[in-house]
Amino acid sequence: MPDDAAVRFFRITVLGASDSGKTSLINAFVNCSFMSRYVRTETARIYHKKTELPDETEYHEVLRPILLEIEDTPGSERGFDDDDDGSGPPAAGKTEAGAPRIMKGSRVVVVKEKQELMQLFEKFGQNSKGVVFKRGMENMLGKEFNVRSMGKDGSIYLPSPDGSEGGVWTFPPGAAKLKVSLTLPIDEFLHLAEKKEKVYAQKEKKEHLVALQKPLSGYDRPVGAPDVDKTLTRNRMGYFICFDVSDESEASLKEAIAVHKLLTESLHKNMTWNRRALSPYIYLVGCKSDKGNSGDDVRRNIKKAEFFANDNDLICRITSARQQQGVSEVFGEMIQAISSRSNLWTLDGEIDENEEDEDAGGCFHQ
Repeated sequence: MPDDAAVRFFRITVLGASDSGKTSLINAFVNCSFMSRYVRTETARIYHKKTELPDETEYHEVLRPILLEIEDTPGSERGFDDDDDGSGPPAAGKTEAGAPRIMKGSRVVVVKEKQELMQLFEKFGQNSKGVVFKRGMENMLGKEFNVRSMGKDGSIYLPSPDGSEGGVWTFPPGAAKLKVSLTLPIDEFLHLAEKKEKVYAQKEKKEHLVALQKPLSGYDRPVGAPDVDKTLTRNRMGYFICFDVSDESEASLKEAIAVHKLLTESLHKNMTWNRRALSPYIYLVGCKSDKGNSGDDVRRNIKKAEFFANDNDLICRITSARQQQGVSEVFGEMIQAISSRSNLWTLDGEIDENEEDEDAGGCFHQ
């Protein structure tokens, strides 16, 4: 298949604190829509969008087809790190000894054993009607969640995987433990996540090379629980680190700066000699520029963000998903940047030199 018709397959990963505007930014670009009601992103979600990129190597205007895979991620902040088993009724954020308890927004881990969970439901259900073990809860065993709310009786409200009952399921006290490890919710997104290339027989390889030129046809579509990796591209290629420019406390920007430090340290740590050139692009993206009680808050955040970006050789862009301002531009810039660094998205086909059919090429697009 000629390169003119090949579809390039790129991935952008979006990081940032909860309520920084990540999902709204993605929806504004992919669906040209804006949701006024905030819905917290609990697990990674994958979006796809077909777009076009001007080919700057051509004299006349030529548009190349691009399939973009966008990875939306949970909020980068973590829950409490102090030692606490999370059992017992909640207090106002503290126990008598001063250690924090589970409360709204805490990061918790559901108990691992189904029998233990069912016993907790049975014991708690004797005094609290309606709090019962539901089908599907077994898929939450041993997994991490952010607490939606806490009941006065100590019950824990966690997000329901299927969105039933208003998106919240009730668990008894002790069913979830406060997360105390030093790992962060975004740890799994702080590396390139290169996938091993599948080994094909010679005939299958030729067929695969042809299939890859059509969006999605050359890949097995992953299915499963929300925590199953559903990305198709071979690795991460570009990052947006988002922050809320209207946040008067500047906490969102500070979190973005912390995420940048974690990301760069992780990429450097996992870099090997033969992959040194495989370096993703990183943009600092301000969201919600249309909000803010005072324009001074927005201007102050933007000024500090630009100062940090200049000091760290980053590109900083300001957007508003609600007003569709700067959204297409920032995605367009990132797509152009990824396209210019072809080693991020091309693979060596390793076609045998003795093959008669040379049209498949030795380098193909994902």
